[in-house]
Amino acid sequence: MSAFIQSILSEFSTQCSTTETVLVANGNAQAPIMAYHLHVPRIELTVKGTLSMLLPKGEDKIVKCQRPVGTVTYIPAGSWNSPLWGEPVICMSIVFWKQDVGFSISNWDGTQFKEVEKFNLQNSISSVRDRLLELAEILAWAQNHTSETFAHIVYALLNDLLYQITDGMNNHKGPLSLLDEIKSHIDSHYQTDISRESVAGTFNISPGYLSRLFSRESDVKFNEYLKLARISRSKTLLTGTNLKINEVSEKCGFTDTNYFCKVFRDVNDCTPLEYRRKNKGVSL
Repeated sequence: MSAFIQSILSEFSTQCSTTETVLVANGNAQAPIMAYHLHVPRIELTVKGTLSMLLPKGEDKIVKCQRPVGTVTYIPAGSWNSPLWGEPVICMSIVFWKQDVGFSISNWDGTQFKEVEKFNLQNSISSVRDRLLELAEILAWAQNHTSETFAHIVYALLNDLLYQITDGMNNHKGPLSLLDEIKSHIDSHYQTDISRESVAGTFNISPGYLSRLFSRESDVKFNEYLKLARISRSKTLLTGTNLKINEVSEKCGFTDTNYFCKVFRDVNDCTPLEYRRKNKGVSL
């Protein structure tokens, strides 16, 4: 995933920073109900096709803009944009959180999202980026017409991100991948009624893409990973508490105790009760 983002940023970084390619959403008009409205700055890149969106400009105006491939839209903290999903388009959103940078690539085929992929550049420290963002936020609200200086600042931000991602890949310690985030989510929510569909919805991707992601990048499939996460927690409860077997089953996300016992035996070659007797008091 980071390689795909790297290729997009690399493509944009080779472009000349012109006032025509950069637009700023810097008005005071109230955001529509479905608008993207965050308290942190964002950048929208049109990767393929033309992205149509509503933007605030001036005191109370809302304008409809056509952002063709290769264009950049800067949304300062507190401002908003509202994409109008019509013609097929691929775009990438970059969100500048306090310590992390979030990337979201949306692939709209004209009727639905084929794939929405997310990626985080976590604990990313860059004094250069901090200073560029500070300057961008100061200047953004005065850009009735994008200045050459502001355009240079935005492209410098993209180049800094490209450097951060490339450096992480070269040092073999890249940021947390989408699959890592999904696994972390499962590890934290195994006890709830989660499913392939609900997890896909949480990460704004299709269930089919989620399955392909596990098949491509993991040793086990989604259902197997969820099952193992639940069984792993059950072993801790069996040895560290006096909960009944049905209570352990429930706390680990199983709705049927008999099914829990069957899965437990398949994984551990013994029943939950046998496992407890052998390992009671052992810290896992």
